[in-house]
Amino acid sequence: MNAKEVKIFIVDDDKMQSELLKDSLSKHNNYSIKIFHTGEECLKHLDEKPEIIFLDYTLSSENKNAKNGTEILRAIKRSDSNSEVVMFTGQEKIEIAIDTLTHGAFDYIIKNESAFHRAEIAVKNILKRHKLEKENSFYKKLLTIILIIIGILAVIVFTLYQTGHITDNVGFQI
Repeated sequence: MNAKEVKIFIVDDDKMQSELLKDSLSKHNNYSIKIFHTGEECLKHLDEKPEIIFLDYTLSSENKNAKNGTEILRAIKRSDSNSEVVMFTGQEKIEIAIDTLTHGAFDYIIKNESAFHRAEIAVKNILKRHKLEKENSFYKKLLTIILIIIGILAVIVFTLYQTGHITDNVGFQI
């Protein structure tokens, strides 16, 4: 596990499915995992800054007026675009998959016999991507600093040349 604890939210109205996914993800890693049975409940806790949210598409078993996964996905992306959302659903319709991916989902996993394995791979890929983004940010800052130093040195050399402190004449002058 990384030095920083990884926070994962699971949003699914199927309590058994939520616990199975939690157990599967916890099996090999010590993630901080919270389960929410409605999308609206999850939205109230986004201030906890989860790195990953597993989100079911159909969230209406407890409340028939509940928002669906795409509506919750949009709300998550509006409030905290740093959380990666993995749609984890029984919906096999390609239109729904395309819609959720278009709205910013990192992956779309259909609940089947390979779903938990794919969920573990999705977590690893997200964490790898976050690591690469941090490294990229570091190297961009380093490059900016180097370019600033080169610019300052160029100004100093130009100023010294203009004032006669350095010259392009080679040799001794008597």
